[in-house]
Order: sequence, then C-alpha cells, then structure tokens
Amino acid sequence: MVQVRKNRVLARRRSLGVIGVLMFCWASNGVAQTGTAKLTVSGTVNSSIGLIFRNNPSVGTNGFCPLSNPDTNNVGLDLGVASFTTGDSLACVGFVAAAGFYLVSSAFDVVVSQANSTSASYNLAAALSAAPPVNVVWLMNFTTLTTTFTTFQNNNTYGQRVTETLRVLVNQNVPPQNLFETILVQATAN
Repeated sequence: MVQVRKNRVLARRRSLGVIGVLMFCWASNGVAQTGTAKLTVSGTVNSSIGLIFRNNPSVGTNGFCPLSNPDTNNVGLDLGVASFTTGDSLACVGFVAAAGFYLVSSAFDVVVSQANSTSASYNLAAALSAAPPVNVVWLMNFTTLTTTFTTFQNNNTYGQRVTETLRVLVNQNVPPQNLFETILVQATAN
C-alpha cells in the first residue's frame, strides 16, 4: 500500500509539474505577442504676417494723437471736433485751413512682423470701409483712400516702426456731421 500511495504522490507531482510548465509556456506566449501599426502625419507650415499699430514716441504733441488700444491690430483715433473757422478741439491734431478746405491729421506707427517666410520686405495698402460724404477726402500720408485697397508704402523692413499720417480733407461747405470711418490696413509680403 505504501507503494501505491507513493505512485499516487508521484503522479500528482508530475501532473502539477506538467500543468506548471504548460502555464509558463502559455504565459510566455501571451507576453511575446506584438502588433504594429503605421501612422502617417502630414502638416503644412504657412507663412504669416502680423500688423500692429503703436503710438508714435511724439504722442501728445501737435500732429500725434494717442491711439486707443495701442500695440494691437484694432485701434481707434480721435481727431476731435473741427471747423474751417475755429480749428480743432484737440491740441494733438494737426490743423491747416486754406482755399475753402481744412485738413486735420495725426500720425501713428505701424509695425509689421513675419514668420516662416523668406520675404525681405512688405508693402502697405489701405482702404475705406465705406465711401465718405461728398467733399470729404481721407488720405494715408498723401495717398487718397477709396473703398479699394491702394498701396501707400513700398519695400518696408519687417519689425521696424514706420510712421504713417492719417489726414482728412474737408470742404468748408460740408454740413455739420460726425465723420466716422473704418480704415483697413493691409501688409503684403514682397
């Protein structure tokens, strides 16, 4: 009986050993399993141009009014209240009256930056958002503005301040009204 018991114990040990080896082989096969996949990525780098308006260092003196919201691409410029006979209400506005017209003006700076571009310089153009009243002429520097983009600066260097002067020429016979205009300024790489 001892021999039968010994054989049973040995048979159990062998069975456990075989089960252990099979489990090890099964676990090894589970870890060694791999899968691969391919991800193809595409992208495009675009060149870009940024344009901001800045107060000129002479701001506050005659011909250099402060911008509202400076150092951004969305600013405002107050040219005061003007008339042919009394001049302008703001000391910072340049004012000249002659030959039945008066001219109000103020200067500011434009800074254009670039990224991811080989362009060496840029041009500036401007356009009015709406046609002005009769006998009112808007000018950037001395270029008359219309509702179509008109270039007023050529071959400017990126990253440098460029001083521009906005002028409004008004006939003395224009009836009293608020002159309000949105001027679009566009930088184009050369």
